[in-house]
Amino acid sequence: MLTSQNDPGDGIAPGSYCEEVRRLADYWKRIHPAEGLPGRNDLDPLDIPDLLPNLWLVDVARSPWRFRVRLIGTAIVRFVGANHTGQWMHEVFPDFEKTGAYRDLVTCAADGRPVACTARVISNPERTYARAQRIHLPLATDGRTPDMILSLTRYLTAVED
Repeated sequence: MLTSQNDPGDGIAPGSYCEEVRRLADYWKRIHPAEGLPGRNDLDPLDIPDLLPNLWLVDVARSPWRFRVRLIGTAIVRFVGANHTGQWMHEVFPDFEKTGAYRDLVTCAADGRPVACTARVISNPERTYARAQRIHLPLATDGRTPDMILSLTRYLTAVED
């Protein structure tokens, strides 16, 4: 993960984003309670089975900010070349705290708001670059403080270095 550019558009997912990102944003809005934030218990994977290969869920730790991969979809595992379930992102990705991906996760967790971005990402096995669209959606067990982030990454096109 090298660069990221926030482009929140309508506050969730801009119309120019791919269908999968927009559908997950719409789903999150549907499960969103009238007050506060949805929690993991509000999420039903059976409602979005075709999105599962591109989903990832991270646990949020604060002071300092840390993110642990709780689950990761098969399309992401295939692209990255490894299954990082259970691992801290700062241990897996060199200089993670200096990346746009880190800043986006912190923004989502700190502000309790969705973050949509377009990013230039690197595949570990082939060391090739691709363009991806991503959305991070906060989840909060107590309805107030995000303790988990539901994300979707959709790899779009390979790009030259």
